[in-house]
Amino acid sequence: MLGSLIPSSRFLVKHVLAEVDWGRARVFLEYGPGVGTFTAEILRRMRPDAVLVALETNTDFVRFLRRRFRDDRLHIIYGSAADADGALAGLGLGHADYVLSGIPYTTMPPELRQTILRKTHSVLHPNGAFLVYQFTRSVLPYLQEVFRLVHQDFEPLNVMPARLFYCRHQVENGNGQRSNGSAQPPSRQPPVPEPIGHARPARLSG
Repeated sequence: MLGSLIPSSRFLVKHVLAEVDWGRARVFLEYGPGVGTFTAEILRRMRPDAVLVALETNTDFVRFLRRRFRDDRLHIIYGSAADADGALAGLGLGHADYVLSGIPYTTMPPELRQTILRKTHSVLHPNGAFLVYQFTRSVLPYLQEVFRLVHQDFEPLNVMPARLFYCRHQVENGNGQRSNGSAQPPSRQPPVPEPIGHARPARLSG
């Protein structure tokens, strides 16, 4: 969910996850799974040999998720999205095919937001996608600073209606293959802050 007390609707979940090539996706990374609304559907659709890494900074949600899900493909990690690369490396994973995020980017400190987006860029597979759902379009310029290939969408059947952003390194050309876009990887990454834990705005994700 997006900073809301009401879980994401099934329409939003279906809309966002329609962007995923489930036959190809081996590593899925989720920021702020909260109560696990998206998590459950990802696990239901994932390949038997795929992995879902969920990063959550709320200890209550971490405990809840570990009780709710008994699936060896799921790794629930207490930590910040700013440490995405370290979380993947700790599991012997070099990249994520898809990254899903509904955390509130416009209300977090600018340094933290920049770190998360640049780390996401660095861990995302060249043919992967960063799937973002928010309540407003305010996040768009921040996404475009790192991912110049950003497709926008909208899901009205959610409380509140959600803005969707699909960010990629590459675009599909006419023959169905992917070619390099204009976005360039960032020249360097800022220092990684400590996990923010209780310092972020209250929310229920998922």
